[in-house]
Amino acid sequence: MWNKEGHKVRVNYMGQELAGVVVESRVKYGGRVGHTVELNEPVLLRFRTEPASRVLVEEQDVIEVI
Repeated sequence: MWNKEGHKVRVNYMGQELAGVVVESRVKYGGRVGHTVELNEPVLLRFRTEPASRVLVEEQDVIEVI
């Protein structure tokens, strides 16, 4: 199932394992699936000055649907 909206997931985002809830699933240009994940806890990423509470990941980065 490609649509994971409302599901709790663990994802690999830039080498970090994060957990949260999928708030949007969509088919991107070219047919690949992307998800917007609302994180359980905001995370400070090396390229941002403020913590991020949402991340965009591709289907291949989803480790587990909880």
